[in-house]
Amino acid sequence: MRASLAAVLAVVIVVVVGMVALPGHPGSAEAQSHGAERSFPVDWAAPRGEFQITIRTSNTGDFGQVVETLPLGFTYLRSSLAENQVAVNGQTVTFTLFGENEFSYAVIVPTVGGEYTFSGIVKNVHKAEQTITGDTRLRIGPPPTATPTPEPTATPTPEPTATATPEPTATPTPEPTATATPEPTATPTPEPTATPTPEPTATPEPTATPEPTATPEPTAAPEPTATPDADEEEDAGGGGIPPLLWLLVVLAGLGIMLTILSYARTRG
Repeated sequence: MRASLAAVLAVVIVVVVGMVALPGHPGSAEAQSHGAERSFPVDWAAPRGEFQITIRTSNTGDFGQVVETLPLGFTYLRSSLAENQVAVNGQTVTFTLFGENEFSYAVIVPTVGGEYTFSGIVKNVHKAEQTITGDTRLRIGPPPTATPTPEPTATPTPEPTATATPEPTATPTPEPTATATPEPTATPTPEPTATPTPEPTATPEPTATPEPTATPEPTAAPEPTATPDADEEEDAGGGGIPPLLWLLVVLAGLGIMLTILSYARTRG
């Protein structure tokens, strides 16, 4: 029983390994991503001219297909593949690959200028589709005017000018000049001057003494005036009664008269 079970397991393992190893099996072909790239030699084409396009594929297996859709106005001309590998249906061109990784095809460019767009897909052995990448837009018209690149003008390097080194000029050494020694001048000896002898002065004569003047006589002193007595001053003031006393007497008399008048009114 155990022997038969081991034999069955061995057969299963061999079958699985064989299926994995078969070419074109999904386990090997689908494990890697496939694709294709389109390239143009230039990005423009002349009207009614012939233009060539290159397709590069990867991981399509032993059987793949590239389906290109040409823009309106373009006509398929030929390819690097065999004729039985190419099928044309209007603007759709199908290229069948048997292991080729690169091919090219030519088209006729339309007369109408403008910008045109290419599109397409690539299929692997399992019919899985991928969009073709790379160049897609092509301009139809006159070639672009090349802008000439100005060549750099060589800048002349100025030659160094020789600077003349001035020759040293000889500086004449001045000759020493003879200094004349002044001759001694004779100093004249002053002659002695005669000192005059003073003459004797005359003795002044005595002056006369002035006579004495007369002394003035003394003047008589004024007689003293008599001072008045205090009694005389009191008589001159009004009989000896002071003014304040008189005022009091008058006020007292007025008060008595007013009292009598007031009493008479009240009685009447």
